[in-house]
Amino acid sequence: MRAPGARLIDEERNLYDRYLVMREPLDGEAEPVALGMVRSGFVPLQNEDAFEFFEPFVRNGWASFHTAGMLGQGERVWVLARLAEQIVIADDDAVERFLLLSNQHDGSGAVTIRFTPVRVVCQNTLNLAMEGRKSVLSVKHSRNIAKNLAKAKLAHMKQIIDKVFADATTLFGQMAARTLSAGDVDEFLAVFFPKTAKQQETGNRPERWTRIKDILADPKITPSRTSHTLWGLYNAIVYDEDFRQARETQDGRLERVWFGDGHDLKVKALNAARAFLYTSAEF
Repeated sequence: MRAPGARLIDEERNLYDRYLVMREPLDGEAEPVALGMVRSGFVPLQNEDAFEFFEPFVRNGWASFHTAGMLGQGERVWVLARLAEQIVIADDDAVERFLLLSNQHDGSGAVTIRFTPVRVVCQNTLNLAMEGRKSVLSVKHSRNIAKNLAKAKLAHMKQIIDKVFADATTLFGQMAARTLSAGDVDEFLAVFFPKTAKQQETGNRPERWTRIKDILADPKITPSRTSHTLWGLYNAIVYDEDFRQARETQDGRLERVWFGDGHDLKVKALNAARAFLYTSAEF
């Protein structure tokens, strides 16, 4: 894929408070494409510069670039990088370790790195959070963005990444060892998808509860050895969130589950699972 670059209209004159960010036309396009309106402090960062700081991870064999693409007209460009080793939960249940790097050209975001491991058996995208519950490493677009990226020391960044995934390995194992009763499942689901007043009165359950329990009962999605565990329930919630909108475009789905409310819900689910392990009741 030829990644689109970005530039500011009137960037040399610096006469205005707001500028239009344009990208060069791709194959089949006759004119440059507008990506967004930004303030004068915004500095376009070309994609090759945004992702260059990660190249040492590839050169040292710690990671490999997996796939890349753009969302919308090129407002957001992303690269998925796979780290070298898997997290093995059980013989038939492994998790690939990925990092999601993105660069935003419309002024609405920063250059970011997200921790997005993928469960092989069902292709769930799991979203991790660091200590303090922060789930994204980011660098804002500013006049010093290139310098700030250069200061992202390789050893320090690798230390952060290694710790996040080491913590995740421990947590996933603990979740797979924690069995749940039917009451535990209902209690956990009630946090995320609470019953309406009418459902509480009639004893009915939210439709999403039914979908999640169907996922838990499907051996093609949920391996039987973890179907009655906290790991199985967490992944059923993630799977439902990843694939719940059948008519959604691919761009729309990726925007939602990687960067939008789907990402936020999955981080919340993981934090709730962690709290459930430590309290066994309160989360």
